Amino acid sequence: MSGGPLVAALAGNPVLAEHYAAFRASADAALDPAFVALTRQAVAAVHRMGPAPDESGLDEGTRTCLAYAHRMPFEHTAITDAEAAAVSAHLGEAGYVAFSVLTALADAECRAELVGLPELAGV
Repeated sequence: MSGGPLVAALAGNPVLAEHYAAFRASADAALDPAFVALTRQAVAAVHRMGPAPDESGLDEGTRTCLAYAHRMPFEHTAITDAEAAAVSAHLGEAGYVAFSVLTALADAECRAELVGLPELAGV
């Protein structure tokens, strides 16, 4: 079953693991796969788990979204309504919700790996 690093931690509860995987897949499927990869990379970079994505050649809306993704792990309470509105304008309301889920799950998965919880990080 695919569904990201946290699914391994749910192995003891197959129903919950299935629901998590479906939830994650639904958020990912609502967005362009290349954008999903860039977003995951941006969140991982905040945690110093890899390089930040190369933003050269990206449109302004995508750069705005990545700036938002960079702030989600440690500055989410400082994100302004205007910043959220700019992301929503670029992705649409449904896309904004999917993007919010994507960034939250990417953050959780990075944190699980960083604190040495291989069963949560899928390693």
